[in-house]
Amino acid sequence: MKATVEAGLEHTAWALAWLLVFSLPLEKSVVVFEIGSISRTLGLAAFAATLALALWTRRVRRPNAAFLLAAAYVAWCVLTVAWSVSRPASAARAATMVQLLGMLWVVWECCRTRRAQAWLLRAYVAGASAAALLTVARYALRQQTYYQRYAAPGFDPNDMGVTLALAIPMCLHMAASSRGRAAWVVRLAAALIMAGLLLTGSRTALAAACVAFLYSALTWRAAAPAQRATGAALALLLILGTLRLAPQTSRQRLATLPEEAITGTFHGRTTIWKTGLKVLNRNWAQGVGIAAFPEAVKPWLGTSHVPGNPITAHNTFLSVLVETGVPGALLFGLLLATLALFAWTLAPSERALWFTVLAVWVAGVSTLTWEQRKPTWLIFGLISTAWATAFVPGERED
Repeated sequence: MKATVEAGLEHTAWALAWLLVFSLPLEKSVVVFEIGSISRTLGLAAFAATLALALWTRRVRRPNAAFLLAAAYVAWCVLTVAWSVSRPASAARAATMVQLLGMLWVVWECCRTRRAQAWLLRAYVAGASAAALLTVARYALRQQTYYQRYAAPGFDPNDMGVTLALAIPMCLHMAASSRGRAAWVVRLAAALIMAGLLLTGSRTALAAACVAFLYSALTWRAAAPAQRATGAALALLLILGTLRLAPQTSRQRLATLPEEAITGTFHGRTTIWKTGLKVLNRNWAQGVGIAAFPEAVKPWLGTSHVPGNPITAHNTFLSVLVETGVPGALLFGLLLATLALFAWTLAPSERALWFTVLAVWVAGVSTLTWEQRKPTWLIFGLISTAWATAFVPGERED
């Protein structure tokens, strides 16, 4: 009886964790009654099932350095509510950060083998493919999000684009380990994801997508001819899409990327960054409080002209520094450095995957505020589990 209950709880927790990861690229497109996004609903269910399994078996996976640093960073974020210049916003964000730590724990507990990790990669790619398909459908129906830019329902095109860009190195990695029909399914998924990305018209996402092909460069020598051809063909498809295949409005916007990078203001972001540095100069020791950036820059920038869409830092690292001060930034930086070290110690193919995913993430969040986004914390969890299955004694590798 006990074994049956344990098996049932384990299967339930795993199924909910898989569905949670699948839902992340679709989280804003599906809302469940008053609970919120589909990913929040599944996250709560997955956490409850994982907690029930841990209580039943009295067995909890020992946290590693990355998990402990993530917990310390979240604890500091919660503490900033006490001195925040916008306590209601900070209190709401604090609840979000605690939930993200809970999601990280679910991934850490449920993803104990390399096979499980491979299935979670498939879940994210499947969700990204579905989000890309919704983006293409909205383009076909001429349902623009704004300014002839397209995204899955509920998403900002920039957020959608980076969400999709993160799936590209995963596709390349999956294609390298797949054969026959499965490999072609992954390649077609990658092409669909890139089509959706181009329709967002996001220059940030385009830069991140280009970085994604670092995976092909890192694995080129050891790759089979079919894998080399896959990487080259997908890179060529991205180039042709940018220059020829994407809608004219998307091509025109994406073509301004070099000019913006050299002489532009990144659509006014540089003004926000300079203002953020002014705020930081006055609040470097403890920050202004999580989610309080809009209130802190209000004396200089006023309020956003888009209702319900407050001014954000448009840079994750600046956002963390301004809102949580030097202590929070140090904890966040140590967390990223630990994850990079974990990735460096992995086998060559996994090292290439996670270094590339981290590089794509850095490229994307350099103009977006993503420290509170679920894909960010999924990446943290997957790199931690990849390291654990490779090096921690007693972990199952199959």
